[in-house]
Amino acid sequence: MNIHWNTTIVNPQELINISRGDKNRMLKYLYQFQALIPVRIEALKESLKAEDRKMVRQILHQMTPQLQFFGIEDVVPSIKKLELEYATMPFEDLNSLVDNILSKLNLAIKDVDSILKDNF
Repeated sequence: MNIHWNTTIVNPQELINISRGDKNRMLKYLYQFQALIPVRIEALKESLKAEDRKMVRQILHQMTPQLQFFGIEDVVPSIKKLELEYATMPFEDLNSLVDNILSKLNLAIKDVDSILKDNF
């Protein structure tokens, strides 16, 4: 079975490399992404609403390895910037940065859902 990678933002090559092409491992990682990321997105939204800069930073920091794992490199520079400047950045800028990250995470969720629906 060949996997059809019809993705917008997820780079499947990272997943293929880390799972060494093992489809069962890929499936495990895809389901893990599907379980963890939406929960963290909700926590991130709640932290933004509460204007809890430190928690926003912490949640994004926790997400970074999985985002890199799935080749979602677009968000990493924004997360790194936020990790360094979260305490001093105007809240409006922090909010804008996180909104941009959230939109990309939502695309990634759609990609993962699509991969699972089309292939497994």
